[in-house]
Amino acid sequence: MFYEELKKHRESLGITLEQIANKTKVSLTILEAFENGDFSKLPDTYTRLFIKAYAQEIDEDPLGVIKAYEEFISVDKQLHIPQEKDTSFLAPKYDSILPGTKKRNIAAIVTIIVIVVFFISILKQVLMEEEKKGPATIPTTIGELSHPVEDSDSSEVVLPEIQIQETIEEPSAQLLSLVMKTTDTCWVRMVIDEMDTTEANYLPNIQREWKARDKFDVRIGRPSQIELYLNNKKLGPLGKAGIPTRLIITKDGLVRATLLRR
Repeated sequence: MFYEELKKHRESLGITLEQIANKTKVSLTILEAFENGDFSKLPDTYTRLFIKAYAQEIDEDPLGVIKAYEEFISVDKQLHIPQEKDTSFLAPKYDSILPGTKKRNIAAIVTIIVIVVFFISILKQVLMEEEKKGPATIPTTIGELSHPVEDSDSSEVVLPEIQIQETIEEPSAQLLSLVMKTTDTCWVRMVIDEMDTTEANYLPNIQREWKARDKFDVRIGRPSQIELYLNNKKLGPLGKAGIPTRLIITKDGLVRATLLRR
């Protein structure tokens, strides 16, 4: 084989595959596969470039080596083309089987058609008998009301009284109203009835109102910069200037003031 001749020629020159791999940058695995005739490992795209570089390193004609490779590949493909097998002896003799099969299929189709026609005729008879009987009468029974309603005018229908339970909202008068007015920028954290919490930095000349059932828990960064009104009554001084303060306010007014040290 041509690849075996190339290998012998390379060895006679004293050139190793490692040397060719280092010069051509072709993988040593690919070089070994080529010289062993295992062309399945060769990359299809760069095969001819690789063969050209290999031939030049062993002083062979690159075009001649490529031509030998292509001729070998074409012959190899022809040898491995699968030939169609004559399986005619395995094929059933349709000429002898087909007529009987057609007869059975036709008989089955005719039977199905007869059955369908039979059921359609029965269904028509049932429908005709139902039409002759006329619409079915549905007995209606009128029951007495458990609580009859007397009415002097028979033309009017008086319905029994239905009690509708309405939810009555708690009057706003029972809620505590806390109004805040700011004279300068101030941080305020408000906890209402130990549930609802709001926290913000308020600018000067801001007025805001909160409502609670029982208690306000207020934390103020600069107590001297705000005024608080409980149910339209001013609470008075809230703390010392520049010292954060916590206030507990109920219906009785300001019940506790605590200085919060930074």
